[in-house]
This record gives sequence, C-alpha cells and structure tokens, in this order.
Amino acid sequence: MSLLSRSRPAPPPTRGTLRPARAGTSRIAAWFRNPRNILLAVVALVVAYLAVVPAGTMAVASLQSSFLSADKVSWTLRHYSETLGTSDFWALVGNSFAYAAATAVVCTVVGFGLAYLVSRTNTPAKFFAQIAALVPLIIPGILNTVAWALLFAPRTGALNVLLRDVHLPAFDIYSLAGMVLVQSMHVTPVAFLMGTAAFGNMDSSLEEAALSSGAPPWRVFRTITARLIRPAVMSAALLMFVQTISTFEVPQLIGVPGHKFVFVSRIYNALQQFPTDYGTVGVIGVFILAVASVGLYFSRRLGGSGAEAQTITGKGFRPTSIDLGRWKWLGLAAFVVFFVVAVALPLLMLVWSSLLPGYQPPSLSALHRLTLSNYSAVLHTPALTKSVTNSLITAVLAGVIVTVLSSLVAYITIKTKARGRGLLDGLATVPIAVPSVVMGVGILYWYLTAPLPFHLYGTLTILVIAFVTIGLPYGMRYIVPGIAQIKDELEEAAAVSGASWIRTFRRIYVPLLAPSLLAAFLYTVIVAFREISAAIFLYTQDTQVVSVTIYTEWANGSYPIVAALGVLIVVFLAVIVGLVTLVTRKTGLNRNRH
Repeated sequence: MSLLSRSRPAPPPTRGTLRPARAGTSRIAAWFRNPRNILLAVVALVVAYLAVVPAGTMAVASLQSSFLSADKVSWTLRHYSETLGTSDFWALVGNSFAYAAATAVVCTVVGFGLAYLVSRTNTPAKFFAQIAALVPLIIPGILNTVAWALLFAPRTGALNVLLRDVHLPAFDIYSLAGMVLVQSMHVTPVAFLMGTAAFGNMDSSLEEAALSSGAPPWRVFRTITARLIRPAVMSAALLMFVQTISTFEVPQLIGVPGHKFVFVSRIYNALQQFPTDYGTVGVIGVFILAVASVGLYFSRRLGGSGAEAQTITGKGFRPTSIDLGRWKWLGLAAFVVFFVVAVALPLLMLVWSSLLPGYQPPSLSALHRLTLSNYSAVLHTPALTKSVTNSLITAVLAGVIVTVLSSLVAYITIKTKARGRGLLDGLATVPIAVPSVVMGVGILYWYLTAPLPFHLYGTLTILVIAFVTIGLPYGMRYIVPGIAQIKDELEEAAAVSGASWIRTFRRIYVPLLAPSLLAAFLYTVIVAFREISAAIFLYTQDTQVVSVTIYTEWANGSYPIVAALGVLIVVFLAVIVGLVTLVTRKTGLNRNRH
C-alpha cells in the first residue's frame, strides 16, 4: 500500500492553487491603479535617468572605435591603451593630483583652523569671523579667478606692482602655486562649514578632563582634539580633492597660460579641436569619475564611521569654549587677514577694474579716469543681457524642478517602505560623485546620440537638465531633514478623513516644508547661476549663460566689462544668499516646533 501510495501521480492542480498567482497579479494591478504609486515610480525613473545616463554614455564613448561618426562602430579598448599608455597622460595625472592634493591640504588646514577658532575658543567678534569665512561662497569661481589674475598680472597686477616697489620678487600667478592659491581661496569656506559641524558635535568632556589634570592646552589639542577630529579632517580633505580635480575656471584661466595642464583643461582643449577625439575624452572622463568615486567613498567612510570618531553619548553635552587669553586677539587677526585676502582684495579689484575704460594698476593718477560706462555697456549690450536672462531662466527652472524632485524623493526614502528606496536615495546623491566636467561631457554625448524625436543640443533645456542633475543632491540636503521631522500621524489622519495622497501632500507637507523648500530652491538657483564646468560644454551662441559669457569676454580681453558684470553678479548673489540665510534660520525654528 505504501508503495502504491508513493507511485500514485499527483492530483491535478485545483483552483485554490492558482489563487496566490492571481492574488499577486491583482496586487500589482491595484498598485498601478494608485496615482501616488505611479507618480513616485515616475520620479524614481527620472532620478535614475539623470544620474546614470550621462556617465554611462561617456563610458560607452570611451569603448567605441568611432563615436559620433558615420563609420562602422566597433567595441574596442584602443582608446584606453593609447591614452593610458602615453607619458603625456601620466604627466597630466601628476599635475592634476599635485594641484588637487596641495589645494586640499591648504584649504582643509585653513578652513578647520578658522572653524576651531569660531567653535571652540573665545575669539572675539565671531559673527564677523563667520562672515569672513563664508562670504567667498558668494563670489563665483570664474570671478574669483579673474580677480586674482588681475591682482597678480605679471606687469600690471596691483600686488605685483606693490611687491616690486618694496624690492620683493613678483609672484607668478600662472604657475602651480598660483593655481593652488586661487582655488584654495574659493573652496576654503566649504572646509570651514565641515569643520564647524565637526567641532560643534564633539563632546568636550575628554578635553576638560585632560585640562583639569594639568595638561597644557597645546598638548590637549594634539593628543585629544586632533585625534577626535582626524576622521572629519580626512573626509574634508578628500572631498576638497575631488571638487578641485574637476573645476574648470582655475585650470583654464590660470593653468593654461602657464602651461600647467590638468584633466579639465585637456578635456576642454580636446573638444575644441577638429576632428574631436571623443574616445580619448571619454577615457579621461572615466578616469576622473573613478578617482572621484574612490575619493568620495573613503570620504564617507572616514566622515561617517569609526569608533574613534564617536564622541557623542546619551548624556547631554555642550562644546565648551577654550579661553585663549591674550592669544584671542591673534585669532581675530587671523580672520581679518583671511577676509582681506579672500574677500576684500578680489572684490576691490573687480570694483576698481569696472570703473576704468581700460585696466591699469590702482593709483592716484588714475582716479580722474573713473567712469560708469562699463556698467552702462553691460546693461545696453544685447548679448550680455541675453546671457543674464538665459542664466535667470535656467537657474529658476532648475530650482523649481530640483525642489519638486527632492521633496518627492525625500518622501519616498523617509515616509514609505517601498522596495529600493535606499537605491533611490543613493541615485539622488550620485551626482556628487560625478564631477561637473564629466557631467557636462556625458550629457553632451548622450543628447548628440540619443534617438529622440527632438533635438535638445543648442537649447536651454539641455542646460536645465545639467543644472538639475548637479543641484539635486543639494536640494535633498535641505529637504530630507524637514520631512524627517513631520510625524506620520498627520498623514494618517488625513487618509482616515478621505483625503487623497496628492491633497495630503499639498495641504500638509508643503506648508510645513515651506522654509526647507524655499531654501532648496534658492540654493539651487545659486549653484546653477555660478556653474560653468558643465555649461562650458553645452552652450551655443544663442544659449550662452552668464558664467560662460564672463569666460569668453575674458578670453577676448574685455577685462573692464568682465569686472562690471562680475560686480553686478556678486550683488545679485549676495541678495540671494541673504534670503537663504533668513530662510535657513526660519527652517531651524520650524524644526524645533515639530
């Protein structure tokens, strides 16, 4: 009997055995019938498209024998072997790494030093100190570079004239040291912000215990503070390295005249040649992307983990202020020197140059030549005003799109249990790992080859896409904390009352997130208005934006016009930064209410 029972064929499937499959199908159908799910799925696809397509297209170009050519295309590693096998490329790597590493060291040391004085000491006039450290963020990189090129011009630079008058050798701005100086002044504020956050979150109980035991302050700083802050310092240095290696302004305006070529200048020059060697450009872009990815990976590991960095416990703490005694005035002097070097000198040079019909060093004899004609020329030159209009249009559109995308992505990753929400959060931050120059080249390649029914190259739309991709991680940084503070019970109560998800989001989330949304919008506008590393590869004569206009006018020798336009841009961005500051303060107040 047992044998027969074992050999008996299995009964045919019954209706009950089909229910799980039908139930799964019905659940999928119900999921697609929900407008909320469809909207969130579309958002996820858009974010994935923005983050992956440019870098992927550039990688494909590096592997094709004749990208953008009518010839038969084949897959090959020839571009890699030809590019990586030359001594010129590795000389380029050496220059790029030396430039980025030196800049990272200088700006991290200065930025963290200033942050320590503000966060952990009794240095007076801390409000001025914060302004001195953050104001350089207002000056776009292209204008900062122009100002320093004027200050240290070989023959007529104001500072070189002064050095010669006191019988000191002139400084060669068109050198690796000049590149490091200019770039460091531009990115030090970012290191200062990271240092302020790190010192502000550090529990000072260990330092207090060491001081009470009789240890001198310098030994306490060296053996305790420096060790606790080391992961944050390394993280900031790696981030500064990645940011520096992909910027356009300094390598092109300072490095190229001094024959100091780095990755970005090589890519730009290659794209200006005919015929364009897209494969080699793709190889260099992939190499930069790989370096940036490795650097950001270790930056996150160092900045976000490590037992030695865990100084905050369950007990309440507040960082104490170290009494510097008479040395506190030396701390204030450090901020004054930094303000003069990083802010006052570049801005004064721009203002002075904008008031002269032709550039000449500051002198009493030149005062009678001061004029406002350059400002009048800026306001009455159609090409210049059109570039400003293009920048406003693209920046505002990018700000709106980034704000909407960021809010929806933040909602998915924080307020839902959707599968893959962690991947979506990662995709939204991928553009941080993709240098702007690589992003610009990748977008250029994609929209030159994509089988679309319309052409985007030569339109403002392609610039908006680039600015949205670059600005998305910054928008997330403003909105994610705001959404995390909103309790789920508000949405649940609205759902019980019969409100649709769209109405719930519009009536509950949007009002509560208004300060965060506005801050994300305004900051994206600033980023888009200043961006040139990607825009320089995507513009045409009709779609030129103001950052590119500054570069082209500088290349044409119109220094006074560049200075006048720069002064107007700095004033405009200063107003935007003021609004961001006010909104950010209000955001902090709102967070305390939830």
